[in-house]
Amino acid sequence: MPEYFRKEIIVNSSVIVSVITVIGSFTLVYLNSIKDSSDRKYNVRKEQLLKFYVPFYQRYRMGFFPQNQLSTMSIEVRSTFLDIMTQNIHLMEPLSQAMYSDFYFAFLNLAEAENGNPEYPYEKCAQKMDEVFEDLSKAIFIEYRQILKKCHLPVPLK
Repeated sequence: MPEYFRKEIIVNSSVIVSVITVIGSFTLVYLNSIKDSSDRKYNVRKEQLLKFYVPFYQRYRMGFFPQNQLSTMSIEVRSTFLDIMTQNIHLMEPLSQAMYSDFYFAFLNLAEAENGNPEYPYEKCAQKMDEVFEDLSKAIFIEYRQILKKCHLPVPLK
């Protein structure tokens, strides 16, 4: 084989090795960024579950909802739900976050009615509290199930 072809082959093979190295580096960086993004999403979902959705679900089931009405529960029980939401509003999905202010408003109105404020009729305030809580709970449980599915965790039946 002539010397010219040997030099050409050596040059071509070093170019090929360089191209493969560059492509491999870009692929590695790309795959790492995908993994980092996936890890961040997983950590956010984990925090959502541990700090908001699971505690809410547990308290909801302990209160035997929806058989019971939140308005018939003590102020301490209602405050538990309010506290879970208020402390973790940043972990709530957009739909339930948007409904939070309605719940807070109904909570305050029912407290006024229970304190005997004549501008807040008890029956109307209690009914509104129960309606808002039921709608909010449904939204939270839809979100809860979606997050569990994304994490490949078992989803409760109801």
